[in-house]
Amino acid sequence: MQPGNYDPRPPEDRDPARATDADRTSRTGRRSRGTSKTKTSDDGIMRRLSGRSDLDRAKAMPYEPYSYESNFTQLRWVVILLAAWSLVAIWLAWLDFSTVRVLSDLHDQGFTSVPPSTLSPQSMIDFAEREGLTCIDTSDVFMATYECNRLFDAQNIYEVVKGQSSLAFVILMALLLVNMFAFGSFTHRASRNLLTLNSSEQGFTPEKAVMWFFIPIMNLFKPWQVFRELFKGSDPEVTTSDDLAWKTTGKVSNLVHFWAGIFVLIFIYNPITIGRVWHSVRLTFTDSVVAHQRLVIADLLLALLGIAALLVVIELHKRQESRHVKVGNIIVTPPPPVDPLEEALKEGIRRKELDNRNFRRGSHDRKER
Repeated sequence: MQPGNYDPRPPEDRDPARATDADRTSRTGRRSRGTSKTKTSDDGIMRRLSGRSDLDRAKAMPYEPYSYESNFTQLRWVVILLAAWSLVAIWLAWLDFSTVRVLSDLHDQGFTSVPPSTLSPQSMIDFAEREGLTCIDTSDVFMATYECNRLFDAQNIYEVVKGQSSLAFVILMALLLVNMFAFGSFTHRASRNLLTLNSSEQGFTPEKAVMWFFIPIMNLFKPWQVFRELFKGSDPEVTTSDDLAWKTTGKVSNLVHFWAGIFVLIFIYNPITIGRVWHSVRLTFTDSVVAHQRLVIADLLLALLGIAALLVVIELHKRQESRHVKVGNIIVTPPPPVDPLEEALKEGIRRKELDNRNFRRGSHDRKER
């Protein structure tokens, strides 16, 4: 700083007009760590459209006052992704059904074992041995006999349908990951909205409402409890004069129970458990056909789960929008987290006071005797 611009007064008493342009720029450009202002360009178009930026701001300011936040953007993405999930699951069911038809045709042609799903010399040698054929000569070269060519044709047909099924399954798993975030974002905001809908004392915080989906065993029933609470707290028919009335008079749609039932069933009966648990041992041709038939059922259950979840989020969004119109705009301040150290100190002080009262009471009784 130049000597002519130096101001000897304390910083709070200095004249801003005498500050240099560089000082003013540094002060105005500096932002405290706790501020919530971010540039629009930093959010990104996909983060804004998917609601990710709003979710990040909610997480950054969990105890700041807020009002009702519509879930329309999140709902749109959840509906699109769940619809895509259901369509891919139906496609996978059709491919598995096609595999059943291919296996049935091969069985009708006289094959007694399932062809290898990938082509390799050793797999074809093993396949030929299972069929009672010898397809290599003394120099280990495959012979182009009619029966050996039939083996290669069967393997090619089976490899095509299995490759398509594998591709569909990979796409389905990718959609699962995207749906997990989109559905979690929707659930977080729906849970956060309960206070603004004049429904207090919810049992699940927005963070825990999402967390329970990822905890093994607990995710078999906790998500159902979360959505029961969301539906009851968002019921537009519940009175607005009592913020606890939703606990006793709020109604839950049967869609929630149906979705939760399918959700639990999928954990037990899905394409992975069928291949590794229920039909892990496939000794005969018929065993493989039955396993793929069960895969068709599991794929259709996945599609049904997506449709049920889609209907649940649409119904919940309608309820919250209707109740918001009924209660109006309410600004709420979330309760701060409980400090365990502060609670321990309060408990210690309470016990100390209780001991002192008991001691004084005992001393008074002794004096009277």
